[in-house]
Amino acid sequence: MKKINKYFLSLLTVTTLTFTGCGNQATTEQKDTTTTQQSEANNPETTDVEISIKDTVNDKEILTEDAKIDKNGLKDYLEKNHKAVFEDGMMTELEGIKQDEKEGQYWMYYVNDEMADVGIGDYVPKAGDEIEFRFEKM
Repeated sequence: MKKINKYFLSLLTVTTLTFTGCGNQATTEQKDTTTTQQSEANNPETTDVEISIKDTVNDKEILTEDAKIDKNGLKDYLEKNHKAVFEDGMMTELEGIKQDEKEGQYWMYYVNDEMADVGIGDYVPKAGDEIEFRFEKM
């Protein structure tokens, strides 16, 4: 009888430890999943912005679109989607329109109606930004 009691006591102890360990693991996995979801919400894969392109020299609005800028940034987006050309960090062409130094015509860009204070390659868009590219005479 003592052997049976020891056996059941041992079995009960092992079972309790097993369930306790699994319960803690499940709680840890739930915390990890919640933390991952929160991180993804704080660091989304893309940022939603509005982009408009205007040729103010010839008084033409070229396009306005809702865009999703990924981790590669605005420069990469423009190169892939709008035929942007960059030389020495400066955008020299967009949508087939080339800057003309002799005529003093250049591409400028504005964020939320203010001239950007960093180059396109360094700009980190924020959700809801309105980014406007203007071909202007200086």
